[in-house]
Amino acid sequence: MNPQEERYPVDTLKAAEHRVKALFFALFRVLLKKGRSGQVPLDGRKMRKVLFLRPESKIGDLVISLPVFDALHRHFPGIRIAVMCSPRNVALIEEDPRFERIFLYRKNLWRDIREVLRIRREGFDCVLDLLCDDSVTSLFLSRFCSRGKPRIGVGKRKYARYYEFNRYNAVDESRHIIANTLHLLDAFGIDSQKETGYAPPFISGRSEAVAEDFFQRLAPPASDGSLIGINLSAGAPSRLWAREKQVALIERIGRHDPGARFVVITVPSDRERGRWLCERFPGRLALVPNHLSIVDVAAIIRKLDLLITPDTALVHVARAFEVPVVSMYPGVKKNTVLWRPYGQETGFVVARHYGNIFDITVEQAFGAFMEIRPAKRKVSG
Repeated sequence: MNPQEERYPVDTLKAAEHRVKALFFALFRVLLKKGRSGQVPLDGRKMRKVLFLRPESKIGDLVISLPVFDALHRHFPGIRIAVMCSPRNVALIEEDPRFERIFLYRKNLWRDIREVLRIRREGFDCVLDLLCDDSVTSLFLSRFCSRGKPRIGVGKRKYARYYEFNRYNAVDESRHIIANTLHLLDAFGIDSQKETGYAPPFISGRSEAVAEDFFQRLAPPASDGSLIGINLSAGAPSRLWAREKQVALIERIGRHDPGARFVVITVPSDRERGRWLCERFPGRLALVPNHLSIVDVAAIIRKLDLLITPDTALVHVARAFEVPVVSMYPGVKKNTVLWRPYGQETGFVVARHYGNIFDITVEQAFGAFMEIRPAKRKVSG
């Protein structure tokens, strides 16, 4: 696929969505009130419960938000945390004890109005907008979900005046998105720069059992070999790497690490690609079971020595467990800087072409692997 052929439909759709939201804001901004100064820093000791907003997001967006939840709870363990998220990412946290309540934003007007009314009845003490940018959706939700309470944002520019607290100047596109999101904590007088950016997803007992069963069936690596994950799936065809390159990369890694074993991860629609790859390396590659949840996959990733993947949520899942990641990014500098593997200065490859990873070479991917390769087998636990 020519990357330019994909670029224009995607960009056009985004531009149309932004125009619709701009029109909505122009029509209904009279309903918004400007933020009132003097309400921050907030005293977390006096708060019972807070609401976080991540309404229009994918799994990765929620993974990179976990450090904020953990840090707030460490400083103020009495605060109960609720989140409004998307049906696309709720599976990550639906069993997570960090969250007392989970609300869904479905992009369905009447259902969302009913959900907002349910949220208002909860009486949250403040609302925190997790998106490090201007968002009409988050702006209106922050206004209507909790009446008269402080609204906390970060990275807002056009809509900054509608928040009681906003750290626009703190958002730095040369820093990781996790570091930028942590600036929400500044509203509570917490020094966000001293907080860790590592916060793993909650792994349920059921998901842990799924992972244990899978690894018991897997031929173990040699004593000096590595356990390497290879994710073949991504959210768009332009982020899928060629089969032949996957084969060549595994061969290169195998020559360097003869005792290595590989775990192949795919979504259900890519199972055929996974089986095709495993058949070329009998006994050395194992395809994960079908129809795993994102938490099941996280439980498997946690036990790996390294993960190789396109730019997907699994980059952030792996780094949350401090698993090294070789990641491949389309040729968009901003995405690479903000969304690179957290805590890694190397190990990622950026394509030359806009919006596509097809031109990343086997030599580039293997070079990234050599930069971050595990020194020895990790002890499972």
